[in-house]
Amino acid sequence: MIDTIAALSTASGPGAIGILRVSGSAVLPIALSVLQKNGSPLTEEFIQNQRRTAIFCDFVDTEHPLDQIVFFYFPSPNSYTGEDLAEFHLHGNPILLKRGLQILFEKGARPAQKGEFTKRAYLNGKINLSGAEAIGRLIEARSRYELELAQKNVFGEITKLSSKIRSDLISLKAECEAEIDFSTEDLTFESLEERKNRMISLKNLCSKLIQDSERAETLILQSTVVLFGEPNTGKSSLMNLLIGKDRSIISDIPGTTRDYIAEELSLDGIPIRLVDTAGIRETSDNIEQMGIERSKREADSANVKLLLIDTSQPFDKSSFLTKHKERLHGSILVANKIDEKQNDWNSNQLDDLQKEFELEITEISCKTKVGIPHLLELLKTKLTSQDSAEDVVLLEDRQRYHIQKIESSLSEAIHLMEDGAPAEIYIQEINSSLKEIGEVNGHVDNEEILGRIFSKFCVGK
Repeated sequence: MIDTIAALSTASGPGAIGILRVSGSAVLPIALSVLQKNGSPLTEEFIQNQRRTAIFCDFVDTEHPLDQIVFFYFPSPNSYTGEDLAEFHLHGNPILLKRGLQILFEKGARPAQKGEFTKRAYLNGKINLSGAEAIGRLIEARSRYELELAQKNVFGEITKLSSKIRSDLISLKAECEAEIDFSTEDLTFESLEERKNRMISLKNLCSKLIQDSERAETLILQSTVVLFGEPNTGKSSLMNLLIGKDRSIISDIPGTTRDYIAEELSLDGIPIRLVDTAGIRETSDNIEQMGIERSKREADSANVKLLLIDTSQPFDKSSFLTKHKERLHGSILVANKIDEKQNDWNSNQLDDLQKEFELEITEISCKTKVGIPHLLELLKTKLTSQDSAEDVVLLEDRQRYHIQKIESSLSEAIHLMEDGAPAEIYIQEINSSLKEIGEVNGHVDNEEILGRIFSKFCVGK
């Protein structure tokens, strides 16, 4: 007898519909106790004949109709959880949904825990562990980039890669065991150099997976965009414009910003840490010097650098290069104040710099907001093109741990081979690697680990 769980599976708050999901052995009896059509209770035969089909009916509360709903019944094993599962599609009034859920509890269901529906799907073999983790990431994705990575994992990218790693490890293990078992026979085995190269190739694959995933995670968590340049080029004005409030002090007096100022915002779902820095100039003010040094460090570590120049002032290319050459490469050069630009200003004079330093150049006016939409598009392109979701697989912390263990074991196996150790010794490292790769997608019995994985899900998932 599998206990029956119930939960709201749609977001809280008013909406067109709200879905109550129920899974377990008592799904059908509970449904029969609360559903009617034309004043008569639904029969088991009717529901069984309408499985996986929308049934328009009434949800009743002690003989009184609660709501007109659409009901779906998914008998085991052909359901999300692998158990009998039902969905009650009510109107999305939170008070109505709360009462409907309470009725299901009164009829024998219990409140589902976080992620319990997906946990049951995993325990019943409907999805593997990587697939379950990918669903959690898919629901919580905060940007298009993270969503694309989660979608890849939902469709089995990690499963494919781990299967390849496992297959390669089994091949290595088989070759080693054959050499151990038939070393006295007149048989030909691959050379030690060929075997070592296979191990190196597999280790490099694991290293790349880890590095790419860590880089992707950094981009997902937050991308740092730094505004830098000389004083009075409009950095603070652009900062305030982008975040939609007066955060940086705006003044015609050079050196007003003496330290960097950081704010967090979202640009079409991309989390950004936007940093306004002290104007870079020669100064005898010790405090301002400290702020400028901090600003330079921020610029050096930024994902994207926006270098502002003032087109209302004469432009000296030689002086500009002297001050900014170190941080020029790959920047977006923002030519500000084009509403007041000098008559001799022309962005074509920067063509040679554009090619040499791979610059993006755009003209804006913080005052009139001309060019701001184009700047935002450049910024989004710059942020999302740093890593292509097509070439990266995102590992969860647990998966990354096991891949790191494999990388470490293969490194040890390679060292043992280079030191002349026999196959009987370094095959143990291959065995350890096989155990680790099995943990990526395979069955985990440790309840603490499972609890940690599925506790990140919402209740109705």
